[in-house]
Amino acid sequence: GGLGDVDGDVLYIGTGSVQGGKVYYFNGTDWASSDADAASTATGLLGIALDSGATSTVGVLVRGYGTLGVSTGGSNGDVLYLSTGANQITSTAPSGSGDIVRVVGYLIDSTNNIVWFNPDGSWVEIA
Repeated sequence: GGLGDVDGDVLYIGTGSVQGGKVYYFNGTDWASSDADAASTATGLLGIALDSGATSTVGVLVRGYGTLGVSTGGSNGDVLYLSTGANQITSTAPSGSGDIVRVVGYLIDSTNNIVWFNPDGSWVEIA
């Protein structure tokens, strides 16, 4: 399966461009780089870019099965979190002061980086 293989809810909004398989947040106008280091880049609407190009053309997966461009680490079935690395999700919960811990789904196929992407609306900021 390639980055275009998807089954779920896809949005074709925003004026910017994205890279396929990366995770972004919607800032009201564009899809910007997600990052669990700050609430401003971690608590909004998240999505996985389905291909590289304009979001209005390639689409962004906001819930469903999708393929990531990089490994999350971990094993099939593991809980996934928004990463402190830009545009990524990980099987390791962020643990630094000020980091945002937000469950975004589950790892389905670690070999092919396929995830069930279903970001939780709630999150916790580490003191």
